[in-house]
Amino acid sequence: MNKKYAYVIFKIVDHNGKALSAIGVDRTSCSSGQQDQEEQDKAYQEFLDYLRDTEEKRECCYALFDYGYTQENSTWKSSIIFFSWSPENAIIKQKMLYAASVKDFLAKLQGIDKSIQANSMDDVAESTVKAKCLKSSRAT
Repeated sequence: MNKKYAYVIFKIVDHNGKALSAIGVDRTSCSSGQQDQEEQDKAYQEFLDYLRDTEEKRECCYALFDYGYTQENSTWKSSIIFFSWSPENAIIKQKMLYAASVKDFLAKLQGIDKSIQANSMDDVAESTVKAKCLKSSRAT
């Protein structure tokens, strides 16, 4: 993402019901790439609002988020997080399609620091994501 975007949302594009499907970019959010907590909070709130909207529509998606956080030693760290968003109320066919495609899609992406399977807003709450990032940064 080269610090160009705070996040990128991907959806599986259905080509008029035909068997051929592709994964395409659905939405992006610009980022200056600065280590600014206020900018990060705004972008993450936008991201959560988008996921909430897809949950209401009973849809799934994939997302990449350039998530910055302060580590326990007070240094700033940025991690590229991959989210596989499949809300509990999503249409079963979509959930199956996204689950079957995630491994191949992830294999085509580079620089992913963390992967999170999310089925509810609790799974993507910033406190949950930050805790997972801090846990993995302690392990390294």
